Amino acid sequence: MQFKQIVGQAAIKQRLINSVTENRVSHAQLFLGPEGSGSLALAIAYAQYLSCLDKQADDSCGECSSCRKYQKLAHPDLHFSYPFFAKHKDDTAVTFIEQWRDAFLAWPYLNLDIWRGYLEAENKQANINIAECHQIIKKLSFKPFESEYKIIILWLPEYLDKEGNALLKIIEEPQPNTLFCWWLKIRIRS
Repeated sequence: MQFKQIVGQAAIKQRLINSVTENRVSHAQLFLGPEGSGSLALAIAYAQYLSCLDKQADDSCGECSSCRKYQKLAHPDLHFSYPFFAKHKDDTAVTFIEQWRDAFLAWPYLNLDIWRGYLEAENKQANINIAECHQIIKKLSFKPFESEYKIIILWLPEYLDKEGNALLKIIEEPQPNTLFCWWLKIRIRS
């Protein structure tokens, strides 16, 4: 996903690009917005820009090997965590990664209802379980493989319960060049 594929948000896009060009990338970025605002897509475009091998002044190149992997959401240094509807206690986000890729690539402005449909979850409760927390710790304990940064995008981290406490140490003291992108949805009250 490139910045140019996201409607609007020019000031935010420029601020993210500036953080990279000025070498001021924080280990945690919070992308906050209501459903449909493009915050998740913006987090992925930012991650792609960070990993791009031929960064342009206003976007990733879209053509290097890194960008091609990002376009498939299959870069080895890009990880996702998201709520899912576990069938087994040891299910993690990786269990559902193919459905996640299909859902996001079809709907870059993905919401939980669309995601629920991809998993045929009906009325089951979505959550991010302890097995997923342990998987995040394991993934992030290694150095980046191909790019400068190892990036994890946590979509809807509000679905973490007390299990999220297991992540506190790695969030506070991550490995060098590890980046957390949190996407939180906000509700707009009428």
